Formats: sequence, structure tokens, C-alpha cells
Amino acid sequence: MNALEILEAYLPTPPETGTALSAEHISLAFGGLQALDDVSITVPTRQLVGLIGPNGAGKSTLFDVINGLRMPDGGEVALFGQPITRTNPWDRAKLGLSRTFQSNRVSLELSVLDNLLAGAHHKIPGSLLGTLFGLPGARAGERRARQVARAVAELLDIADVGDEPVGSLDFGRQRRVEIGRSLMSAPRVLLLDEPAAGLDSTESAHLFALIRRLEADLGLTVLLVEHYVKAVLENCDLVYVLNEGRLIAAGAPDDIVAHPEVRAAYLGNVIEEVPVDA
Repeated sequence: MNALEILEAYLPTPPETGTALSAEHISLAFGGLQALDDVSITVPTRQLVGLIGPNGAGKSTLFDVINGLRMPDGGEVALFGQPITRTNPWDRAKLGLSRTFQSNRVSLELSVLDNLLAGAHHKIPGSLLGTLFGLPGARAGERRARQVARAVAELLDIADVGDEPVGSLDFGRQRRVEIGRSLMSAPRVLLLDEPAAGLDSTESAHLFALIRRLEADLGLTVLLVEHYVKAVLENCDLVYVLNEGRLIAAGAPDDIVAHPEVRAAYLGNVIEEVPVDA
């Protein structure tokens, strides 16, 4: 089996159609600031969906609500139709919702492969004692996790530094390790918060090509927040735009580029990157 086949066998098989993730009528205020005002988004299964908007628009706050780090004042979140609004973040992870963050949250002193294996902790059967004493179930689970970790490292082009401490790597490779660790949790939906942050245009293009491949070849559903608008509009199937806590547009990339309110509120600052087709 090649690396892609190994990862495909490890990940849960997603439905062919339907809604993977929904956030309906989400509102959240911090004191007198309305961070989210009746925001609704729907993420179809097997699609790459982008969430864009100016700084302070509420993008990461919406991610926090979806991920369970913040409880909304109103609204509901569901994963494949199952309500998860009041579910803890770690329980959402067990249900197949995995997230990366704007800043890398990897263990710098551990090797690349050990960081990847850390993402599979709830996928390895058996107890801690079973692992310590080398019981068969734990050994088999760890062997499989190591096989998948090597496959993920190959797909992310970090196999050549698998034994190196993550702290010795450049920022771009550290970002890949974090994404890889999320993949090791066997997600059904992957939330990527600013995956291209800190990367140059070449690194960003390579990363987005990889994300697109994961979505296309593995059927993985991906929702991402990203300031690199050009990459979002070139790669995403569906795009949502937030501004000042409100959803101002949703649709295919071409529709977003042509949307007057989006261009006035946001794309006017990066208009040279996303021209309207003649």
C-alpha cells in the first residue's frame, strides 16, 4: 500500500453526500461587543470550504464555537446531524472533529514522528498499563499508528526529518507537523485555522495543493479560516465571508469575488489578487 492508501484505510469513510458540519444562528457577545451575530454556515461533506473576512470579523471566534472552546449565547452546532453544541472539545475530537490553530501547538522537543503519534492517542486500543506492559492489543494498535504516522509524514513531505526534533524545523514544516497530528486523530471534519500563516507564496501553494488532495482523494471534509484570499478562491468549493460578526456572503468563489458588499468590506484591500472575470 502507498501512503495515500494507508491513510485512506485509517480514516473513517465519509458519506458521499449530505451535511458534514452545521452552525445555525450562532450569536456570541463579549461584554458590549457582539462578536457573532446570528451566523449560520453549512459545510457539505467531501468539500473544501473557506471562511474569510477582515481582522476582527469573528472567524476564529466561530471556529472556537464549532470546536467547543466557547459556548455560544444562542444557536446550535451539529456534526453529521448529531448536536454537539454542549459537547466538550475532547469529546468532539472523538466524534471526528479535529482542529489546528493559528500558532503552532506542537511539542518542540519531541521528534516529528512522536508528535504525529501523539495525535493518535485515542485511536490506540488498550489502557496505559497495557501499553507499558506491551500487551498484544496495545502493541498492534501502536504498530498501526506508526505505519500511519510514516504515511502521513510522507504525504506532508516531512518523512526525511521524521526523527528530528520539531524545534529544529522551519516554521513551514512545523505547520505540516501540526496538520499531520490532526490527521492522526482520524478526523471526519478537519478545521484549519490559518494554515498558510507564516508561509511564503510557494509554500502556501504547495500546502493548499496538499489540502485539496486530501479532500479530493480521501473525501475528507475541510473547513478553513485563511487570510491568503487568493489561495482560498482558487481552491475552495464554497466560501463564506464574515464582517463585524455578521455573515455577509456565501457561495462559489466567482460569486464571492463579484459580490459588492464583500468587495467594499474586504476584497478592496486585496483586489489585485482577485480580479473579477471580464
